Amino acid sequence: MLGRICRCLLVITFSYECMGVVAAQPPTKDGRFAVEIRSANVTTPEYVTIPNSNTLAFNSLFYGRSLHRLENAKAGTDQPSLLKLDYKVEGDTVFITATVFYGDFDQQSSSVPFERLRRQTLATHSGRLNDSVAFPEMERAGLEPLALRIVTAQSDNPYLPLTRSDVPSVQIDYTPVDRTFGTVTLRNLSKKAVNAYKVGNSGETGSGVGIEEEKGGLCALIAPGSSYQARIGIPHSGRTVNETFIEDPQPQYLVLQSVLFADGSYEGDQRIAAEMAEREFGDHVQLVRIGRLARTILAEERLDDAAKIERIRNAIQQLSAQPDSEILAQFHAQFPAFSEDVLTKAESNISHAMKGESSSMDHLIEENEPILRQNRTILPLAQWWAAISECH
Repeated sequence: MLGRICRCLLVITFSYECMGVVAAQPPTKDGRFAVEIRSANVTTPEYVTIPNSNTLAFNSLFYGRSLHRLENAKAGTDQPSLLKLDYKVEGDTVFITATVFYGDFDQQSSSVPFERLRRQTLATHSGRLNDSVAFPEMERAGLEPLALRIVTAQSDNPYLPLTRSDVPSVQIDYTPVDRTFGTVTLRNLSKKAVNAYKVGNSGETGSGVGIEEEKGGLCALIAPGSSYQARIGIPHSGRTVNETFIEDPQPQYLVLQSVLFADGSYEGDQRIAAEMAEREFGDHVQLVRIGRLARTILAEERLDDAAKIERIRNAIQQLSAQPDSEILAQFHAQFPAFSEDVLTKAESNISHAMKGESSSMDHLIEENEPILRQNRTILPLAQWWAAISECH
């Protein structure tokens, strides 16, 4: 979404998603340990790298399809909607605490943040390098126990793909970090700013690489002659044979497939570039409309901040996410480089981006609302809104 970096700095908590598990903080390079996680009926392991610093609240969340329930769990019984694993490193030991939460929870549009749900701490178990850590207590909560193992943060055989750029003006390099992430470095050799890019593996669109697309919004992501680094997830897949997991060969190539420049031009795959432009445009259109509504409400002196927050959220939720003919004409004028036959999903992608931006902004306000209510004199609503608006 537009302004993602600035928003993360202003949100009280934030998360990233990796292979169905959400971890509360990005991993650090100095982590010595990782937790290997195997879920019921899922042969592909997931890895969570744990930073050495105990000052960070570090955890994984399991919900939706990643929350595996026991087949014999009684229908209608009180069942958890979310499982949280908290990690802490003390010396050569990793401590893991499992907590379940009860109540309606939706990561994208939850009306009640999971921290406010009723909870039950199941147990804390620990292990050292190569130890397995079991949580039989999960069965009492109606969940399939996870298979956990303490491993080194760095793999003995790190993922080292070959890199290729299908974009003449931008180079790509890759550096391994741990079992979960590597770092891509993009070097912009052109005289134009890059607003968005997409990376895939083995030249295949829609591949399993963690970062598919990154967008800078109205502020350029990569200035002319500059470099940019980003974390990218390592693809893992495989199968179990005689109760032994055999990992598939990882993709040989990491490919920079396309970039979108700030002037509306592109290099690389035209269809991918058009889809990025459509989503970027939809983001921007909706943010402008939201900003216009918010400024009107913020100017109403008879309302206090609590009432203004409610009015802004209601306005966002009622805002249309369907681009009209005028919006579509603006898109074609802003991005004239794309042929009509490539823009087959323009209206759908723009609409999806507009809807997503509304949800994102509503969720951002929801997350920050308790702080804004408690610290009105420290961070007034108008000042907070002005700060996030600078991102756009």
